[in-house]
Amino acid sequence: MKTPPFTLPAPRLRKWTLSNTRSEGSFRVFDVLHHDVTDGNGASRRDVYTMACPDWSNVVAITPDDHVVLLWQYRFGSDALGLEVPGGVIEADETPEAGARRELLEETGYTAKDWALLTTVEPNPALSNNRCHMFVARGAELTHPTAWDEQEECEVSLAPVSHIAQLLDEGAITHSLVVVALERFLRSLR
Repeated sequence: MKTPPFTLPAPRLRKWTLSNTRSEGSFRVFDVLHHDVTDGNGASRRDVYTMACPDWSNVVAITPDDHVVLLWQYRFGSDALGLEVPGGVIEADETPEAGARRELLEETGYTAKDWALLTTVEPNPALSNNRCHMFVARGAELTHPTAWDEQEECEVSLAPVSHIAQLLDEGAITHSLVVVALERFLRSLR
C-alpha cells in the first residue's frame, strides 16, 4: 500500500525584516554584515550579525566500478584532516554544476559526463546567506593531474558505494555538508 503524500501546513509566522545593513568587514571568503531587525509584528528587536558567503557546490563522484571518489583534506576550522567529497566555492561566473565540475577536476583529477543535482541546502541559515548545491556524477574517471589552490592539499581515496553507509555510521565522515550529500545519494539508490 502506497503512503499518500503529506502536505505541510503553511506557517503562521511572518518574515522578519533586516534593515540598515552595513559591512563590518570583508574577509576573502565571507563578509560580516550588521543589521537592524524588525520582527513579523513590526517590533524592533536586537541587532544581528550575519555572514555573506558565496554559494558552494560539492559532488558525489561515482566510478564505473561503483566507488565513491573521496578525499582527505586538512581543514583550518577543525584543525584536522577530514574525509570528504570534492567541493568548494562557486566562482562568480559559474553555474553550480560548472563549479562542481571544476572542483572535482582540480581536487581529484577526475571528470565525469553524467551529472545530476541531488539537492540544494542552506549550510547555516542562522548566520549565513549561502547555499550548497550537491551533485552526483556517474562514470567518474581519472583524466587529469590535480590543480590545488594555494591553501589546499588533498589525497584521493576510493571507497565502494556499498561501504559508504558504514563510513557514515562509524563517524569516519564528519563534515556536515558531505554527510548530507552522501545520505541524499544513498536515499536516491532506493
